[in-house]
Amino acid sequence: MTGEPTQTPTEPRFKPMTVALVGVALLAAWMTLLPLHLRPWNLSAIGALGLFAAARLGFWPAISCTALALGMKDIAIYLQYGWSPEPSSWLCFGAYVVLGWAFLRRTESPVKIGGAALSASLIFFLLSNFASWLEQSLPYGYSLAGLADCYAAAIPFYRGTLTGDLVFTAGLFAAHAVLSRACFPAERVVAVTISEPEKERDW
Repeated sequence: MTGEPTQTPTEPRFKPMTVALVGVALLAAWMTLLPLHLRPWNLSAIGALGLFAAARLGFWPAISCTALALGMKDIAIYLQYGWSPEPSSWLCFGAYVVLGWAFLRRTESPVKIGGAALSASLIFFLLSNFASWLEQSLPYGYSLAGLADCYAAAIPFYRGTLTGDLVFTAGLFAAHAVLSRACFPAERVVAVTISEPEKERDW
C-alpha cells in the first residue's frame, strides 16, 4: 500500500557470531609473540581487528577491543623481550578503527574492504615511521634525507604489516559474510541510506 512509512532495518543489540569472530581476532593478535623465525616481521591481526570490529560492532567497542589487543601485546612483548611499548602505535592503530567505522559499516564490498585495509596499512606505515624518525630511534638525522632513509629502511617490515592486514581482514569479513547468510541471518549487513541524526546515534 502507498502512504505507509518504510522502516529502516534495525540491527540486533547482541551479535554472538560477530563477537566470536572478534574473539578469534583477539587470539590471533597473540601471534606477535611467536619467535621471529616463525613469522614475518610486523605480521599482525590487530589492524584487521580494528577494521572489522568498527565495521560490525561500532566505534567504541572497536576502540575497546583494539586497546585490549594492543595492551596484551605490549605487556607480553615487554615481559618476553624487554622492549618498551611504542605509544605512537596506539594512535596508528586508531586509524584502522576510524576507517572501519567511517567506510565499512554498511558494505560487504570486497573492493571497499580491501581498499580500507590497504589505506589503513599505508597510514600506519607513514605515521609510525614518521614518529620513529622524530624520536630518532636510529640516528637518521633531522633532514629530508634522514626521513627518506627511515622510510626506506622500514619497507621490509611493511611487507608483514600489509600481508597481515590484507589476509586477516579478508578472513574476518569473508567469515562474517558466509556465516551471516548460512547461520546468523539477523547479523547480515543491510545496506541502507541513513539520515544525519541516525549517523550521530551510531557512535
